[in-house]
Amino acid sequence: MSLLPKTYQEFSSKHYWNTFFTRRGEKAFEWYGEYTELCGLLHKYIRPNDEVLVAGCGNSILSGDLYKVGYRNLTNIDNSEVVIRQMKEKHKADCPSMQWMKMDLSAMDFEDGCVLLRTR
Repeated sequence: MSLLPKTYQEFSSKHYWNTFFTRRGEKAFEWYGEYTELCGLLHKYIRPNDEVLVAGCGNSILSGDLYKVGYRNLTNIDNSEVVIRQMKEKHKADCPSMQWMKMDLSAMDFEDGCVLLRTR
């Protein structure tokens, strides 16, 4: 069974993403590339002490890879409660200070200009 959406409208459906991550299981889905492909660009613009919002994190391994090389202020958000639950469980031991939040990108709960980890 294909995990690809039948229409472009499904990309904005919470149901579609919950089903996608339930069926996909633990296999990571990378939109833009893996850490090894992106690390030069990421390290050029992000310092280890920066607050980083990973918007639409899905089950990408990028946040875990960044954490392993010293980035500790990572907040991951996704609209799928399925994937947030999976990722919290997956990273609770090896990335204890990394944050995972179910949140809609079009209606985020953060105040303008906030420091992400201080909003909780």
